[in-house]
Amino acid sequence: MEGVRPESKFVHVNGLNIHYLDWGGGATRTLILQHGLTSNAHYWDHIAAKLADEFRVIAFDTRGCGDSDWAKTGYAVQTYASDVVEIARALGAIPFVFCGHSQGSRAGIPLGAYWGQFITHLVLGDYGPMPDQSEEGKRVARRRMQRSGERPRGFRSPEEAFEWFQEQEPERQPDELYRRIKYELRLNWAGKLVWRADPEIFWLTGSTGLKEGPFLWDCLARISCKTMVLRGSQSDVLDGAQAKRMASLIPHGILREVPETGHGLFIEQPERCIEILKEFLIS
Repeated sequence: MEGVRPESKFVHVNGLNIHYLDWGGGATRTLILQHGLTSNAHYWDHIAAKLADEFRVIAFDTRGCGDSDWAKTGYAVQTYASDVVEIARALGAIPFVFCGHSQGSRAGIPLGAYWGQFITHLVLGDYGPMPDQSEEGKRVARRRMQRSGERPRGFRSPEEAFEWFQEQEPERQPDELYRRIKYELRLNWAGKLVWRADPEIFWLTGSTGLKEGPFLWDCLARISCKTMVLRGSQSDVLDGAQAKRMASLIPHGILREVPETGHGLFIEQPERCIEILKEFLIS
């Protein structure tokens, strides 16, 4: 639906005010989109607008990100999944379709395992349980660590922020990088551009997140809804062997790969991703 603009709204779930974008439309099916670590609902803008003619599309800022509340109780993967269900319940959107990218995919695993009866189709976008001890998995992890430098606490100007984002992701178009600056950063009291996301979330990138790995591997076999593991063929986050293992463990699971794209598949190849999503969602 070209030219559509979302409404910015809030819903109170699990003791938190959660911000979401409601893309409207008269469709009876609801598609809930969850972004990755420290991102925000606007990650999906270019995807949501083109799906709004077939779905009521809801893209939300996860707890601790964007304009949603920071969570004093933390960011365990089960709480992310619970938030999704309570958002759907509050909006009268059960049953629903769920698509998660990166950390959103991670949340989708327990979501499908424990609330699969509420979901018609589940899409796990380029992320899986960690750690992956296969040789390919270890190589992927090393490459990812080499690329991820220490994140600055803040920036003195949008130009300085742009230089840092461009260094991290040189393959991104300038307008996409400026969009990230607009929605991922905010001005603090000292006039510096700082992250909107709660710093506590970054514990998930280390040993705290790894502790959830066995639980998540366990969850895969419990997922009861139709599920697609969607991987970028050149991903430096989800390696091919792990993606195949995930799909094989899920009772109604399939694996699709988006060619010539990496972890940011929905940004790098949006048209191809939409095509694959539509094929899966009519199944």
